[in-house]
Amino acid sequence: MTKSLFGAEMDAIILGFVRYEIYKLLIKTKNKNRKGKYMIDLLLGGSPCQGFSFAGKQLNFFDPRSKLFFEYVKAKEILKPKYFLLENVKMKKEYQDVISKHLGVEPIEINSTLVSAQNRKRLYWTNIPNITQPEDKNLTVSNTIDYSKQRHIIKINHPETIRETKNYAQYDQSLKGYNSQDQRYFYTYGKVNTITTSRSSIPKIKIGDTVYLCDANDVEIFQTLPHQYTSGLPDGKRCQLIGNGWTVDVIAHILSFIPEEYLHTVVSLFDGISCGQIALERTNKIYNQYYASEIDIDAIQIAQKNYPHTMQLGDITIIDWVAFNEKIDMIQKIA
Repeated sequence: MTKSLFGAEMDAIILGFVRYEIYKLLIKTKNKNRKGKYMIDLLLGGSPCQGFSFAGKQLNFFDPRSKLFFEYVKAKEILKPKYFLLENVKMKKEYQDVISKHLGVEPIEINSTLVSAQNRKRLYWTNIPNITQPEDKNLTVSNTIDYSKQRHIIKINHPETIRETKNYAQYDQSLKGYNSQDQRYFYTYGKVNTITTSRSSIPKIKIGDTVYLCDANDVEIFQTLPHQYTSGLPDGKRCQLIGNGWTVDVIAHILSFIPEEYLHTVVSLFDGISCGQIALERTNKIYNQYYASEIDIDAIQIAQKNYPHTMQLGDITIIDWVAFNEKIDMIQKIA
């Protein structure tokens, strides 16, 4: 019998509470022996990328969304975390160098294709030591998704326009010669395109002689999210939130190089659907408090459904980080 949506959501909430109670037992012991000068163990962030992306207008720091990078810098300078991680898209070297100068490290480029069936090149700035490239899992569309379920069929109006390449086939629905991403389908023996917030980036795949549009459950798989993690929202919104998030297994790989098992306080900026918490869980990192800054109501809903004890801080532009630091200091003194 298929489980109702309400039942699935309740299972996620119950799982979140059980996970938290287990963590509390471990934390009580760890807290007694906590030493060191850092109040924030880990600062996460993936500042909006639209101004930097090669797929966009490349307005760089003149784009108001990309200016939010400096909110991350401000938080980092005040909070002084032991470890930090910032993710962003591949961009022009001159933009990349500005970020590197402010963060004091050069980025590591990792393609999600190593851990998923999605081609997704991203840059990661971090002071976590000794990070290597993930081992290639050799994943393709064919060995990641469920072929048996129903999907929306794409009817190609002009099959004579189909032009096959090594990784995908391009077609022209309107005979206008746009060659746009939303008019291509991918083969099951390969990888799909980079999934973003744009609906046009939702992959189309050819199974047998039929072309199908992937759904949100497929997109979760390509971003290595847990099954039905974003359930409870319309399919289009789910895909948008997933595309705005991280490939979880890449983040988990990076966080696995943190030598400590226990992280007292984690702060995540532009938290989205809280992919950072999934990654921490997959690397068996134990944390006491997870503070998140996010403004998208639907993203917050997904984060709270799966991780009910996430402490939401609201809009990053109005957070008083000095006052926040004082609060954390007080909490840790009485812990």
